[in-house]
Amino acid sequence: MVKSLEGFTASLLLKLIEFQPDPRANEKRAQRQEDPEKWIGPLHPRPRFDDWEYHELLKDGVRPLTDAKPYETARVLIDAVASMIRLRVYSEPDGGDERSDISEIWCRRVNAATRSFLSSEEDLVHTLTYACERVYEMSADSILSLNEALRNQPWTVFRRIREHLYARYPNDQTKPWIRELIFAHRDYAEWEHRFEFQQMIRVACEHFGTTLLSEEERIPIFESILSGPSQSHYREWLGEQYTDELFGQRRRFFHFKQLKPFEKLLFGKYAEYFGKLEAEQKKALNDDDYSPISESRGGTVSHRSPKTKEELEVLSDIDLLELINEWQEAKRSTDDWLVEITISALAREFGSIFESSIVNDDTRLAFWTQHLRAIERPVYVRAIVEAGQARVKNKQFEKLKVWLYVCEWILSHADAAPTDADRVSDESRENPDWHGSRRAVADFLETCVQKEVSVPLSTRAGIGAMLDELCTAFDWRLDTDRPVLLSRDDQLTEAINNTRTRALEVLLDFGYWVRRESGDAKASVPEVSQILDKRVKGSALRLTLPEHAILGAQFGRIWDLDNDWAINHKRVLFPKEEFRPWLEAFGNFLRYVRPFRPLFDLLRDDFEFALENLDRFVSSGSPHPHITDTLGEHLFTYYLWDVYPLSGDISLLAVFYSKTENDKARWGSLFDHVGRSLKNTGANLANDLKKRIVAFFDWRLAQGEPSELKEFTFWLEAPCLEPEWRLAAFSKILDMTKIDFALSMHIDTLVEMLNEHTPLVLECFAKLTAKISSDQPFYIEREKAIAILEAGFQSKDPAARENAARAKEQLLRAGRYDLLEVGQ
Repeated sequence: MVKSLEGFTASLLLKLIEFQPDPRANEKRAQRQEDPEKWIGPLHPRPRFDDWEYHELLKDGVRPLTDAKPYETARVLIDAVASMIRLRVYSEPDGGDERSDISEIWCRRVNAATRSFLSSEEDLVHTLTYACERVYEMSADSILSLNEALRNQPWTVFRRIREHLYARYPNDQTKPWIRELIFAHRDYAEWEHRFEFQQMIRVACEHFGTTLLSEEERIPIFESILSGPSQSHYREWLGEQYTDELFGQRRRFFHFKQLKPFEKLLFGKYAEYFGKLEAEQKKALNDDDYSPISESRGGTVSHRSPKTKEELEVLSDIDLLELINEWQEAKRSTDDWLVEITISALAREFGSIFESSIVNDDTRLAFWTQHLRAIERPVYVRAIVEAGQARVKNKQFEKLKVWLYVCEWILSHADAAPTDADRVSDESRENPDWHGSRRAVADFLETCVQKEVSVPLSTRAGIGAMLDELCTAFDWRLDTDRPVLLSRDDQLTEAINNTRTRALEVLLDFGYWVRRESGDAKASVPEVSQILDKRVKGSALRLTLPEHAILGAQFGRIWDLDNDWAINHKRVLFPKEEFRPWLEAFGNFLRYVRPFRPLFDLLRDDFEFALENLDRFVSSGSPHPHITDTLGEHLFTYYLWDVYPLSGDISLLAVFYSKTENDKARWGSLFDHVGRSLKNTGANLANDLKKRIVAFFDWRLAQGEPSELKEFTFWLEAPCLEPEWRLAAFSKILDMTKIDFALSMHIDTLVEMLNEHTPLVLECFAKLTAKISSDQPFYIEREKAIAILEAGFQSKDPAARENAARAKEQLLRAGRYDLLEVGQ
């Protein structure tokens, strides 16, 4: 194509590089006409090739042509770019005036890429610019014609290309064109110069000097710059954050930036003013600072303290107290907009100093404990507790009394429900919010009673008293139905993120901590029962859904700590007369408490109630989409433990299958669950359990539901069941199901059992291959197929040889000709 230019035709080239309309173009244009003010988004025309292929076409096909025929190729590319832009927008420009094509968004530079990903639109513009540059360098006679061709196009990108060319090639020919663009510009007072425009001005001023513009021609331009920017527009943009001081800063920087390209032509008062502005700047401007659409910078916003840890450490305790009480000028860093200077960051540094320095100095520690009430913002008291939590987590208990004292001080502040007008915050002095600090106390106590930490048992009374307060007191989020999370569905997640519900869980940890530290694994812990009793019966506050969820999920631990309390309060925690609270409690019990015979006996009526109300699980808005499956798994386990028979009126498992007759996907889920459990059991399984498993399988096989039986995959891999039984069962299932399951997994298992059970393996393999066809995707590794077939052909069992021949024939019909030589 490059070597022979005789075959070059503009129409053919244009055909190759032109864009095709967006398939939804007409629909979007109609929407735009119906509502011109509505943002519809750009149209998205595409070339005939994907982006990479299009890039290769332009690089290896069009650019070499450009080197040989620059002007001719440039004219073709101008038409292609103009056509592409017309397909991107909704209408043609009016009256021949220049029309914005928002090219600075999709093509930040007209001559080179600024990002790793290059779109076809951007690539096409770059190729056009390259062609224009080649005209300037190789075909001087065509420059005038090229300039006219670019001028005649009404889109912004063509003016940007002209500005780029004039900046790259300043000479006597381009000088009047540069002057024309400078005089025609109308936005000196409002908008910062675009990248190519300022570059053109700067280069021209440096190249031509004062001959570019006379002083009389410069004055209107400079005065126009100094008349801007618009104060009213700036005030409207900033809203309540507007100040005259901010506008003054903005105005002076705007003047500096607009005058900078004209620096070589400044004179008199303009040069003097510019010198003052330049002295104010912290860094010099470069061309990239003039990109109206800057490259996006992503990242996580970080918070920074107004003073570093080192600066805070040299302050006296009185000065530090004054600082944390008085400082509240939260703002964004002027050096990095991704950094915010905040009270929370100052609190973090304060907590760090408290942990590393203050707590090790008895004098300083005494000051802060004596002045605890002088700390006016709760966020700093919370920081002290969090510092203590870090110490305790590292088993540093020497200042434990201090941390517990701070926790008691926090809990002396009751939780209160704010109104929308209060604007309370733990960072506020006027409207302090202690909710977050109370949660920090719960987290601290949780750390104290963890098995890995286990603070001394001498703190039992203090920790118990604080848990009493946290587990029974008003919690404004719980008691006013103001969820922490946006989703109201998952009540257990909501419970984990609320203070009182989390404290209830810590209370149970407290019980096990007492048992561990006392050395008695069955010791009575009356505090647990008393606090629970106070919460569920002795309070005017109703149990909330998150509380039902957490108590249901922890019911096994409650029963273990106090059997009698669990038995006596079961109806309160699982209230069948209120379906949604019951569902939260029982649903989370099923999810998080493993099957346990004593608990089944206690909750049998709840299992029966669940079976009676299976149809209500979905309609109730339950967040537990798999609760029916989990119920089935529990019921199967109790059948396996011989709590009830496989069938009959007293079998809850039989009732489960009857109730799910119209939702057989639940049958498949339970069958799969049993198979997975068997696979993970190991090789040893009691004979009585095996018998019940085999009985269960025979029962399900008799039902003959293919969607259930196809979930046999993990049954086949279960080492606790005899291989002969597994293969025979698989053969029966293959007679009743389609091949819409994991074929390769079955093949792997068959190969493992091949040597010891060749006839049965070949029987299953023949049935498997009978179900595949050339139009159904499947995969059997050649080596594994050969291994099975060869074993069959070499077997002394005639049935095995017959099944090998049948399987081979079926594989050949399915297109597996690579197995043609097997067995010959």
